[in-house]
Amino acid sequence: MESVGKLAILSALVGGLALTGCAVPVTRTVHVYDAPGMGAPPPPRPVVHYGTVSRIEVIDTQQQVSGGGAVLGAVIGGVVGNQIGRGAGNALATAAGVFGGAVAGNRLEQDHAAANSSTVYRVYVDFDDGARRHFDYRDLAGLRAGERVRFEHGVLDRA
Repeated sequence: MESVGKLAILSALVGGLALTGCAVPVTRTVHVYDAPGMGAPPPPRPVVHYGTVSRIEVIDTQQQVSGGGAVLGAVIGGVVGNQIGRGAGNALATAAGVFGGAVAGNRLEQDHAAANSSTVYRVYVDFDDGARRHFDYRDLAGLRAGERVRFEHGVLDRA
């Protein structure tokens, strides 16, 4: 019976030590670096590409007139003209409405197309690393072929 008591005391002692080991709090933090003696790596720097403007093309963007304005204007003018007069007067008013509506609708469509047309400058750049790209701008701000440029954060600027 004595050996059973000693075994119980030994089991309780080992179990207590095991539980005590689990309850020990972590008191320090360890930082892991890439190599001994090297501090933490610096944050990544923005990538900057340098190059030279090789050429600049002028691109005129013209919106085409489809004729839809004239057709729509003729329909609307015909409906409005048909509401005027009776007999021959009605037919004349309808014809005048069709013609006038077609002319007005075509003019509105041409004005809209002219307002949406513009000039775009396509700037071609040969970068120092051998890459070639082009960028489209509405205004050059004096930029010319042969100038050194830098490309950083998606923006092309003089170097």
